[in-house]
Amino acid sequence: MSDSLYLASIYRVHGVTFWESAKTLSEKIEVDGVGIPTRVTAIPFYFLASHAAELLLKSALLKRGFSERDLKQFNYRHSLERATRRAPRKRGSVTPATTAMVSGLHDQHSTHALRYTALVDDGQPTFMPPMGLVFAMLEELLMLTRISTQGV
Repeated sequence: MSDSLYLASIYRVHGVTFWESAKTLSEKIEVDGVGIPTRVTAIPFYFLASHAAELLLKSALLKRGFSERDLKQFNYRHSLERATRRAPRKRGSVTPATTAMVSGLHDQHSTHALRYTALVDDGQPTFMPPMGLVFAMLEELLMLTRISTQGV
């Protein structure tokens, strides 16, 4: 096993841990009729889900030949969009729905707004889509990290 594969499995485990924590939080969040949170107390859920997405995407990239050094380049650090664009295009590619979800989460994740300034960012509403769609995105990203005997 190469170092990249080892790190990919560590990222996968951490991504799933953040995802499980988001699931726990989601049980206490008040939502409207379509599943969108009605209070800003949902921000930690989106932080956990965004970080889980980052870790799962990086796991998928590491598994497919990226190195830890590649992922530490400025272009990839906390960039959900760039990681999604480089995600595998064969078997297990990213669907348009997941790409759209990642795009919506990207700015607030890459600027750390969910950690620090989401409540006071002028003109930038916090992206809080239905939680069910967030979970569907994470399911798809998890599938990109699965073990394969075909090398992809």
